[in-house]
Amino acid sequence: MKKLFLMLACSSMCIMGMNAQEKLVKEVEKEIGAAKYATLSEKLKPAFTDATSEKDAYTWFVAAKVEMNEFDELFKQKMIGKNVDATILGKHLLAGIDYLKKVLPLDTVPEVDKKTGAPKVDKKTGLVKVKTRFSKNVVSMLAENYSPLNSIMSEIHNAKDYANAVKAYELFITLPFEPYMVGKIAAPADTILGEIRFYQGIALWQGENPKDAVGAFEKARKLGYLKKEVFDYALNCAAQSNNEPAIVKIAEEALPLYGKQDGQYVRILINGYLNNQNYVEANKIVDQAILDDPQSAELVNLKGNLVENQKSIEEAFPYFKKAVDLDPTSSKAQFDLGRYYFNKAVKIRDEKTDLTGDALAKLVNPLYEQALPYLEKAYELDKGNIDAKNALRSIYYQLNDEEKLNAIEQY
Repeated sequence: MKKLFLMLACSSMCIMGMNAQEKLVKEVEKEIGAAKYATLSEKLKPAFTDATSEKDAYTWFVAAKVEMNEFDELFKQKMIGKNVDATILGKHLLAGIDYLKKVLPLDTVPEVDKKTGAPKVDKKTGLVKVKTRFSKNVVSMLAENYSPLNSIMSEIHNAKDYANAVKAYELFITLPFEPYMVGKIAAPADTILGEIRFYQGIALWQGENPKDAVGAFEKARKLGYLKKEVFDYALNCAAQSNNEPAIVKIAEEALPLYGKQDGQYVRILINGYLNNQNYVEANKIVDQAILDDPQSAELVNLKGNLVENQKSIEEAFPYFKKAVDLDPTSSKAQFDLGRYYFNKAVKIRDEKTDLTGDALAKLVNPLYEQALPYLEKAYELDKGNIDAKNALRSIYYQLNDEEKLNAIEQY
């Protein structure tokens, strides 16, 4: 008998615990609008972790109402011109939407026959019939708050709350297409959704999540957002993520749209093809780019790099020379042409091991002197070119130009 009594007592305690949590949730619902948000929020917390109440749609429905009520009050203040922190607005609205979305999968209650008390069964399927308690209200609340979400998501972003900005953008994009929301919210046009995906990518990048930003920018492009900025940000994020396949893919998409405007896309593709030793595609792209823009020193010099990589620097020389002629302010072209003469001198020094002193100097110094103006110009145009600086240091030493050697060491 004692054992039976203990089992009954334990069962009674569980029921009491369940009733206590349900009672707590009901109390909170009654106090919405009267008690302070912080009080209600704190009071409701135990229901979130109780084994029974956390699986009850009612718990999350009341939690959503608490958040939405606070959001509504603050949003009204904002609408009459009062200064309201966008991050606080966003946290309440996003928390409320999260809770509402938790309600839906939990909100199924078996229908009961009033006479027998037994569950009703669908004669066709043999399954117990169910009804919902809160779903209709949930859908209405989600629809009502879609417009406010639209109005504050950019403010959340501008307030540098990047995590919630990403979340807000995602909800704005996906909510109209949820099965329970179809027909309840007018889905924005793809052009708008594409732009929002772009801003989501920016928020991810600013929040130091370049990997996911690459995906957001790709979705933006698929929706028709094809401004140059979406390609450039995507390339930057792909580079930060060391995602080489994505870099090549983005450049391939950008090339036909902005290749004439920006040579980086050709460079990226060629580097990608070279890494895979795909010389056919690399030559095809750069040759077409030169046909489209024959006065581009960058493209001509790039062709020289490709020829050098595939054949020899001797065969690349005409391209380097032409690139300098087309644009004397091209640091890369100046460097490659200077490098051509410098490497010839180094090659002679390495091969003519039997020569020393004046005999060797007669062969190599003219080449150093030919390289000098191009390398000096390259370094003048780009002080970050360490290879140019090292080559100049070597030339000044070989030519006994102590003044220039000391000067370059100052940088």
